[in-house]
Amino acid sequence: MEPANLHAGDSIAWSRDVPAFPAASGWALHYALNGPASYSFEAAAAAPYLVELSTSETAEWVPGLYRWVAMAIKGDQRITVASGLIQVEPNWQTAGPADMRSHATRMIALIELALEKRIPKDQQSYEIDGQQLTRIPVERLRELRLQYQRELAQLRRKGSGLVRHLRVGV
Repeated sequence: MEPANLHAGDSIAWSRDVPAFPAASGWALHYALNGPASYSFEAAAAAPYLVELSTSETAEWVPGLYRWVAMAIKGDQRITVASGLIQVEPNWQTAGPADMRSHATRMIALIELALEKRIPKDQQSYEIDGQQLTRIPVERLRELRLQYQRELAQLRRKGSGLVRHLRVGV
């Protein structure tokens, strides 16, 4: 079966059995992926069909979420036989620096930076040459920070394997 995720630059192989459209009867199995980029390739004619992608074939794949379809093709006939999603992760050998923090962690840092900048300035809004700037109220920034801190705590609990158990008294 098709993989759910793949790191660009990895070699990968899988098989798909399509008994209604066998290679022995002249059918071919073609894959198309669409997402941040588009890719297509043929499965090797076998029973079951075999897909083998080399490191060089996937090395430049653009990271992101893709929809894939597998199509049986014979002459001018084309039948979609399967579809799904695949997440392509970056090629870690060629990827540049990346911020691997979670969204919540990045947002907390930005909110705290905004709060630090706001404390010495007590203007909520101002206007210069007809251009008005209104800042997010400090109270709203604090609410957002608390929201993201809760989200981050929940992610950490999930990541650490901690499970909350509820006690029910009778």
